[in-house]
Order: sequence, then C-alpha cells, then structure tokens
Amino acid sequence: MYNQTMSIMEKMMGSDEDPRVALVRMAAGAVALSRYPVVESVRTCALHTLPHSRSPMRMPFNTIHASTRCWTHEDRDVVTPANDFLYLNGWVDLSNGPVQLDIPPVDGDRYFVIELLDAFTNNFVNLSARSIGRQGGHFVLHLEGEAPEPRAGKPVACPTRLVWLLGRVLVHGERDLEAARQVANAFRLSGEPVSGPASVSRWHESGDAALDFFQNVFNSLADFPVCEDEAPMFALLRRAGVKWHAQVDVATLPETVQEGLRLGYAVAHRLITAFTESRTGRSWVYSLGLGRYGHDHLLRACTAMKGLGALAADEAVYASADFDDTGAHLDGRNRYELYFPPGQLPPVDAMWSLSLYGMDRFFVGNPIRRYAIGDRTPGLQYDADGGLRLVIQHEIDRDSPQSTANWLPAPAGGFYLILRFYHPQAAFLEGRYAIPAIHAVQKNV
Repeated sequence: MYNQTMSIMEKMMGSDEDPRVALVRMAAGAVALSRYPVVESVRTCALHTLPHSRSPMRMPFNTIHASTRCWTHEDRDVVTPANDFLYLNGWVDLSNGPVQLDIPPVDGDRYFVIELLDAFTNNFVNLSARSIGRQGGHFVLHLEGEAPEPRAGKPVACPTRLVWLLGRVLVHGERDLEAARQVANAFRLSGEPVSGPASVSRWHESGDAALDFFQNVFNSLADFPVCEDEAPMFALLRRAGVKWHAQVDVATLPETVQEGLRLGYAVAHRLITAFTESRTGRSWVYSLGLGRYGHDHLLRACTAMKGLGALAADEAVYASADFDDTGAHLDGRNRYELYFPPGQLPPVDAMWSLSLYGMDRFFVGNPIRRYAIGDRTPGLQYDADGGLRLVIQHEIDRDSPQSTANWLPAPAGGFYLILRFYHPQAAFLEGRYAIPAIHAVQKNV
C-alpha cells in the first residue's frame, strides 16, 4: 500500500527547483494521507470535550451525551450525519483503567447500535440487537492486553486508549421522540475521571490549515504511535530534516521544510477530495471495506473526510452519489428522480434512508425541514404498481401531492446523496442488487 500511495503522489506532483522542498513534500504528502483520520479523531474529540468548546455535545470523558432531537442543518459537529436517530456520543479514555458500558433493554423493532471506533477510525466493535440481543447488558471496555474484572461485565478489548462511542437510537417520527429519548438516556458509561490524551488538550488551530495539521500530527504521535506500515513515510520525513521523535514546533522549522509541508498537505488533500467521488461518473459508489480498513490508507482518509464514524459493512453500507445518469454533477437547480421499480426497494433487514448534503458535507436548510427520506417517511406516495419515485430538486410543484410527499429538498447548487442500508441483505452484499441511477428529468444548468 505504501508503494501504491507514493506512486499516486508522484503522478500528482511536478518537479521542484529545490530538492529539499521536494523531499519534504513527498514525505509530508504520504504522512498527511495516513494521519488524516487520526487528526480528524483528535479534532472531533477536542470539539466535544475541551472546556472552552461551544459544541452542544460537549461532555467530560467517560460519559455519554444523548441528543434530544434528530440532527438538522443546525448541527455541524460531525460531517455527513444521519437524520433518523438520536445520537449517543461519548469519548472514552482508558488511561486510568477499564470503563464500564451499560446498555438498557430495547424493546420492539427500534433499531439501535453502539459503535466503537479506535483513534485510527477503525470500527472494531458494534453492539446492536443483532449482536447482543434486545435484553441489554454490561460491558467492560479495556485496552488490549489488560485483564479486567470479569464480574463487571463482558470484556471488550480496545486497540487504542482513546475510543469514540457513537451510538444511534431510531426515532419513529415526531410522536415517538419522547420514547426514543427515554431509551437513549438509559445508556451509561462509568469510569475513573481522566483529563484525556495530551494531543486533545493541545489541539492546535492558528488559521494556517497545513501547518496546523502537521502540528497536530506531531502532537498526536506520543498518544498514537507510528504503525508498522506508516514507518517508511515517517522515516522519509525524518530524512528530510523533521525530527518527529522530539517535540516539534512546526512554526520554528526552516522555511524550506514549511514550504514542503504545505505542498505535501495540499497534494494529499486534493487526492482525498478527488477519491471521495466516483472516478467514472457513475451515480452510486460504495465500499464494503468501510470501518475496517486494514492497510488501505486512502479509503480510510476518504471516509474520514466525507463520512467520519462510518459503521462497518456488516452493520450498514453507505452508497454515495455525486453524479446523475448523464455523468454530470448533481445540482439542485435541475430536477431529478430516483425510481425504485416494484419489488426493487433497497434490500435490508432493518431500514434504509436517503439523505442529502451540501458541498460543505452537512445537511441543507429547507422549508419543510426534511433532510432524509426512507422506508419510514410518513405519507410516501407509491405508484399503482408499487414502484416508488422520489423527487430531488430545489423547488417543488406544490400542486402535485405525490411530488410534495416524495420530495427530498436540495440547495440551489451542488449537493451529494448518501443511501444508507442498515443490516443489508445478501442480495446487496453479494452484488445481486443494483441501485437505480439518479435520473435527470429536467436540466436547467
């Protein structure tokens, strides 16, 4: 994977007059690609835990914050969120020992999942009705290699001392909101008080995106050491004159090094951005490798940019669409349809949901406050033969009841879509189900 990454980097780079800048740029680009997910984890953790944060989700380590409503365009803590749930958010620090997680009984058909991610964004465990049943239980989160007290609960080994707990509790519409809140508020974390990793408390943000990024990379290395497949990238960076084993102050590095860091960051950022979209212009792309990336640094970074906190495919699959059936970028000034023929709705055992996001990767404000549409949306109008036709555009013909009921509002400009499959069936996982393309009914741009 390292050689493949370096080859891609080389193709995106031109020649440099100063070989010192070229060396730093090459090394920095590879490091930026590899460490982007870690920096995003630290950034999000800082946003949620630092005392001066203004985030509505702010809470101490080893506790859970339960949202009181489904997320909308007003919520901007995590990119590409879902609108179907109450989110449970907690940052676990295992520095002072194990932390206990209590999951309450969840009756009926209410979907829930407790997702656990390590600092590198690996979704290493999911606790849901499918994996633990609906009776709830007690679990002990501990570092790999430790032996927690078995009477406290079922042990869950964690790869890193920092763990992101990202839970979801389904809301069956407005009338169900209070019942969903009661379920969400019954989840508990309990552990010794901690101040959190130093890289979180030292989160650096001066306004210089590239140098800030690398300062946070270097700050994080003590907490989250270099992995085996990252070693060649960091070795090259050290050869370029950045002694990252020591405490690094990026602002004091030589100008040639700073220039190389900026150029490397720019190349990596362009690469990640480019690969978050389909390279063929197809409507839908998805990967069954999300959440458990192995050595695929590029997929991990792309997911951190456009879908931080993604569940692994055995729990959910995320199909994204940036293009219509003509290969053109989606734009709300045009009119689109997503048509599911009879018997061809997304094959899931739990639920499916289609969400729309602006180019800033957050929900878009709209007059009917609809951010997603799916199998539980009230009032959906089906065709006489059972087909389902969803309308996606900026404005809607309010004289057409079906169009209004089936309308997913878009901004007056670019956007993208995420179609989520929760507990996807074998037909989808084995490639026997094809998602219909986004059909451009009318083009105005």
